[in-house]
Amino acid sequence: MDISASPSTWFDFGALSEMKAQAVRSESEAAGGAAEQFESMFIGLMLKEMRKTVSRSELLNSQAMDTYQEMFDQQVSLNMSKAGGIGLAKFMMQQGKHPVVPVDLQSADVKNAGFDITTADALLRRAGAVR
Repeated sequence: MDISASPSTWFDFGALSEMKAQAVRSESEAAGGAAEQFESMFIGLMLKEMRKTVSRSELLNSQAMDTYQEMFDQQVSLNMSKAGGIGLAKFMMQQGKHPVVPVDLQSADVKNAGFDITTADALLRRAGAVR
């Protein structure tokens, strides 16, 4: 993946438009950048929710401080994803390499270890019970 195409700051919209242009040239490299951006957003949301759990001092309670913390969290999440993050981008890229094959529940013949019915039969019975 070309690191120069991914944003270095959370407000770098030029790098995002470069990623869009890169998608036309090479989908796989652009997918890596998009996965990294998604991981950055996910980490940012995690940080935001984690901050809600911590009590805040009245001394630092202002709209300006909230804005600064939000910008700080966005930059930290971007830097974390660029440094390898929590592995979400890598996982997404690995999953993207394997196509999803639809399963025909009627013809599945794989048996569960230790059970008399197939997984497909169990799913069909469960679906019938829910309806």
